[in-house]
Amino acid sequence: MNLPDQRPDPGSLRPVSGGQQDKQGTDEALAAVLGGLAYALLRVFRLSAEATGFAPSLAAAERQAAFAVEEHQRFRALRKRLGAVTDDPEAAVARFRPALDAFYDATPINGWLEAQVFHFVGDTITADFAELFGGVVDERTAAAVREALTGRGAHEGFALEQIDRARATQADAEDRIVAVASKIVGEAINRVRDAMFASDSLEVVFGGPDAVKDAVLEILGRHRERLERLGLDRLD
Repeated sequence: MNLPDQRPDPGSLRPVSGGQQDKQGTDEALAAVLGGLAYALLRVFRLSAEATGFAPSLAAAERQAAFAVEEHQRFRALRKRLGAVTDDPEAAVARFRPALDAFYDATPINGWLEAQVFHFVGDTITADFAELFGGVVDERTAAAVREALTGRGAHEGFALEQIDRARATQADAEDRIVAVASKIVGEAINRVRDAMFASDSLEVVFGGPDAVKDAVLEILGRHRERLERLGLDRLD
């Protein structure tokens, strides 16, 4: 899979003005996207916790467990804000839950290396989306998103350290990294497409289909940069 070369200016991503959308519909769309993001963090928490079972040492397991706790705290930050923007958080989460479940269920996490590749690539796709989402919403929601993103760098750095260690000691590490990274980006693109077909909430929040496409291109561009850090700038 070749990732697109063109990335939009993040500053070009702007929400629609209040006069262009019915307020109730806009509020429902915001709740749906926020609910989906909160649910994604809950799934990341679950994956992070499960990954402790693959840890090669007690120290690694302890570090991984600490990251899982942090992921749950991030979920709670968005869950609290979700409760403030809608009286029916269950319905808000349900809008994108099938696509999110399909993405996380398809993730091939069957070992420590695979889990760390997902944290370095898959988790950061969620974080990248959250950052762009935070740039087009009201300040209180944006503040909750910033809180949820705080401190992610340590986890990303740990994952990269574990990946580099595996590459230095395991002959099949490169093939496994490519396989997982390819699966993640392919599934991510498919699930965004599913979400766009299932609901217009992303278009309402970001300001139209072109703005959603720009956000996807920006996320894929950042994904490319992480692959370059791994020495994997192309995925076939």
